[in-house]
Amino acid sequence: MGTKVKLNDLEIWYEDYGDKNNETVLLIMGANANCKQWDQLFIDRLVEENFHVVRFDNRDVGKSTWLGKEPLINKFLKFLPNPILKMLVNRLFGLAIDAEGKFKFSQSNAVQYDLSDMAKDAVALLEYLKIEKAHIIGASMGGMITQIIALDYPEKVLSITPIMTTPGIQNKNLSGPTNELLGAMQKSFVFNLKGKIEDGVVEIYRQLTGSRFPFDENEFRERLKPIIEHGNNPFAQHGAAVGASPDRTSRLHEIKAPTLVIHGTEDAILPLDHGLALAEGIKDSNKMIMEGVGHEIPEQLLPEIIQEILKNFERVL
Repeated sequence: MGTKVKLNDLEIWYEDYGDKNNETVLLIMGANANCKQWDQLFIDRLVEENFHVVRFDNRDVGKSTWLGKEPLINKFLKFLPNPILKMLVNRLFGLAIDAEGKFKFSQSNAVQYDLSDMAKDAVALLEYLKIEKAHIIGASMGGMITQIIALDYPEKVLSITPIMTTPGIQNKNLSGPTNELLGAMQKSFVFNLKGKIEDGVVEIYRQLTGSRFPFDENEFRERLKPIIEHGNNPFAQHGAAVGASPDRTSRLHEIKAPTLVIHGTEDAILPLDHGLALAEGIKDSNKMIMEGVGHEIPEQLLPEIIQEILKNFERVL
């Protein structure tokens, strides 16, 4: 199903569930991931609790407008023998990582868009749907966009639930990604160059999964197929958008909406201190720390997660 609508000179694809007369929950997914990554059980449970749920593809992924294109150099790299290709990729990643193992991000004007532009897409969608206010739930990059909506469009927000996210990648006081994840990203890049998109995604998510619910590759590949079929853009500019967006730490005190911060203790890309900094910066926020969980929303914990989210909804005056 789903519908495309013209917003901010782009086509944004969305679908919704439940009674439109009920309070709305807007789901915002993370970097390079389309909205099909939201577990259907998660959506169904919210609908059962009498909420109207909207999920949409951010710009540059899924069935929304793609802006990021394959760089010309990739067309050359993909024909190199694997040993040489791996060596070049290692060197490229070395240029993108600083001495502390953190990503280097440029504030360059060359970026096509930033997270504020993506927040405008979400707000424009709410306005198109004639939704005055919504509960905003965002995962990873989606959690960053959620913060921006709460900061810059507070009139559109009932509550926020930032999941496995950060107040700012550029915050020097927060940890960088694990070495294992950085290695997986290099391998994934090589897979993408060779057109093995699924293998590249598997390599990343193997490292993003915590020890509590071990990674099951066969099951993951089955769940991944419809997500990739919906539209997977390996060249989305989401990473550049994150890097071009300012750190929000100093503004977190401005957020007044009831907030629930959810984070895993084994997050490989945005370690736990990112979530704790977010919770500390937002006054009266609650937090749910998931032991042994990585950069993921485990299906096994959905009942507990939903319960905590509903409690946060109830805090709305």
